Amino acid sequence: MNAALLLPLGVAFELAGLLSHQHWLSWLAAAAFAGYFLRFFSRLNPYPRWLGICTLGVLVAAIVLARPGVELWPKLASSVAYYTCFLGALGLMQLLAQRLPQLRELHKALLSGSKVVLYPRYVLAAGSIGSILNFGMMNLLCGTLSEHLKRYPLTDEQRREGLRSVMVTTLRGFALVPLLAPTSVTIAIISREMPEQSWSTMVPYGAVAALMMIVVGWRRETRGLLALRDNIGDSSKADGMPQLLIGSLLGLGAIGLLASFTDLSASQAAMVLVPAGVISYLLWRERKPRQVLQEVTANMVSMHNEMFIFGCAALLGGVLGAVAPLEQIAAWLAQEPKYNVLLAIGTLFSTITLAVLGLAPIVSLSLTAGLLAQLSLLGVPIMTPAVGLMCGFSLAMIFSPFGPSTLILSRYSGESPYRVAFGWNGRFVASVMPLLLLLIFITYWLQS
Repeated sequence: MNAALLLPLGVAFELAGLLSHQHWLSWLAAAAFAGYFLRFFSRLNPYPRWLGICTLGVLVAAIVLARPGVELWPKLASSVAYYTCFLGALGLMQLLAQRLPQLRELHKALLSGSKVVLYPRYVLAAGSIGSILNFGMMNLLCGTLSEHLKRYPLTDEQRREGLRSVMVTTLRGFALVPLLAPTSVTIAIISREMPEQSWSTMVPYGAVAALMMIVVGWRRETRGLLALRDNIGDSSKADGMPQLLIGSLLGLGAIGLLASFTDLSASQAAMVLVPAGVISYLLWRERKPRQVLQEVTANMVSMHNEMFIFGCAALLGGVLGAVAPLEQIAAWLAQEPKYNVLLAIGTLFSTITLAVLGLAPIVSLSLTAGLLAQLSLLGVPIMTPAVGLMCGFSLAMIFSPFGPSTLILSRYSGESPYRVAFGWNGRFVASVMPLLLLLIFITYWLQS
């Protein structure tokens, strides 16, 4: 068997496990993913290879020094399988984007209309799609953008600047998902660890942070989007938007129905329905199962760096969370109320800093959420550090050269991940940081 087929096989096992609640299928998925990455470890980019080596070192150290119980290993395997499958399943949207001409018209529709709403409309559209498809949104909008710009006689410079403007706007829209979406991994983990903190209690603070981020990027990126629209010079109406809207509503409705009538979350429902819908469409159109399998496999292989990073992050977060002395740290922090706001500021900066250094934000999220759960048990109000965690995770998504979203943009734009993270977003992060710190202080004042 071609070893590359282990990737779609692992995704199939994990999706089957989600639907059937058979944990052993997730363990088989983890084994399939492990087999693929062991076989093709040398083909990964340098950062994923180093992350894998560091994760293995932490795992061995935990086994030798902390001696965790045997019940930890099935949990780790399930976590690795889930987050690796998460990217592989939703990334199949790119195969649909390559074939539906209506999706290529999406950018024409978003680039039309008043210049006042141009940037926020793009940002909110990306955030809305990302709240359901997550990283699949990045593949969808970036893939359709490349196809859209090929239709026009742009110079290399115009095409490059147009790609930059739209992609950075898309990325910033994606950064709103941890602040606003009930399907985001940030809110999901916080609410799972602290049931009293629901999406409805956190979204007002997230909405204020999102508004701050939109206002900061509005003026600068509107100029780039307007320049792209002028260079294209196409004032014709976008075709197929009603059909695309109907299809999107049907897809979102199907995700909502599956999430409502099963115990799957909206994100898990999307993980199941996106591959089912894309593969069904390809089989109906191509009538060649072998070719469809090859395309699905090739698409996942093109994302294997991002899938490996997410899997390592899940493993690393699970191991550190199991061995870290969170109860003792929480008891110390609960002694003084001032530590609450300091924890929020520290969470904001540490999540971003560690992401810049290569530690996936989901690791910081898992550890900090566990610490907040212990503080909550001690009666400490934790909304302030929770807001700091949401804001830190949001900025880490756009400011880390090692994050999956940055790597996806790097792959489509041809720019280095460092330029995408620091060159495209450095000034934006520096500008919005004081506003987010102000939000943290206001939250602390309201909660104290």
